[in-house]
Amino acid sequence: MSGLHEDATRDCEICGLPMFPIAEADGRVTLECANRHRQAVPLPTYRPLRERARAWIARRGAQLHVQHERWEAEREEGTVDERLPRLVRASERRFADGQTAGMVREEAVRTPGMWAGVVRTEPGRLSSWHHHGDHESVIFVLSGRVQLECGPGGAKVFHARSGDYIYLPPREIHREGNDGAEESEIVVVRAGAGELVVNVAGPAE
Repeated sequence: MSGLHEDATRDCEICGLPMFPIAEADGRVTLECANRHRQAVPLPTYRPLRERARAWIARRGAQLHVQHERWEAEREEGTVDERLPRLVRASERRFADGQTAGMVREEAVRTPGMWAGVVRTEPGRLSSWHHHGDHESVIFVLSGRVQLECGPGGAKVFHARSGDYIYLPPREIHREGNDGAEESEIVVVRAGAGELVVNVAGPAE
């Protein structure tokens, strides 16, 4: 018995995550989960199940082939895909394009469809009104307190503290500040395209 489910997967005995067939050799199938735990089981004798396992293996091989082709092209052209996995140290963040009075934005990662960085605001400071174009934003408060005003006339007010999240839809006019006694620091991730920061006179009533 191979112990495989009907879709040719099985549950990892270590972490419980699904395991998928990745290789076949000597009458056995090797499966792997997302945590890189591996297990080898006999190749199923039941033909439909055996073919499903081989389909998983072929699919993985095709994905690896595409990835290796991309790496080879980058080596030949001497280019680096901005969407490659990479580590960005705190010291590598840069002063972001598009600043708003009352806060300091530092960019960590920027791709054609995403921006991520850190924003710091001194105690008692309040930014000017602005929005982020066609980007939707998620704010995570690392430290300190954050006050964010939005909505008609800026009447909707959020008071966030360390560990809280704030979501802003595209073109939501707002301003944010620090209503605490210490500097606030937030992580911001934006998804979308076009201008990242559009400073405006104020919200519509």
